[in-house]
Amino acid sequence: MKQLGRVIEGITKISGDFSGWLVVLMMLLLLVEVLMRYVVGQPLGIADEFAAYMLVALVYLGGAYTWKQKRHVRITALTDRLPPRVASWLRLVTLILAFGGSIILILASYGHLAFSFKVGMKSSTWVHTPLQGPQMTLMIGFILLALLLIVEITRAIMSIRSGRGVEEEA
Repeated sequence: MKQLGRVIEGITKISGDFSGWLVVLMMLLLLVEVLMRYVVGQPLGIADEFAAYMLVALVYLGGAYTWKQKRHVRITALTDRLPPRVASWLRLVTLILAFGGSIILILASYGHLAFSFKVGMKSSTWVHTPLQGPQMTLMIGFILLALLLIVEITRAIMSIRSGRGVEEEA
């Protein structure tokens, strides 16, 4: 299980790095758009649309990485005051709830993506970009998050069994 956990964390790191590069690419695309518009007088006309797709991708593909790095919003006012054993159990319960939520999101994004493929959804802009690629990033991001949560749940269970508490996981 440890090796599988490392593989999942490695994939999560790659998706996080990819999200970081999407920020750079999005910035460059918008810079070129501004230069083309105000210097050359001929805007690209695609920068807004593709920057929006990149923003969606970086948010969802970077979500699992953000979770792994513990950079998401956390409120620890209650858990810091709990005994370590109780805090460990509360962490396990919240991880299981988060996993359940991620499963719901996977199913919902799959349904949306399947419908999008079925009807051949395209953007309403002049480019008529097929939307399945940008929409697929949602499902991939939710799957990565669910896999990472399985790793975290397994570690939380092992921590509770060994009596270590939450200090290693916090």
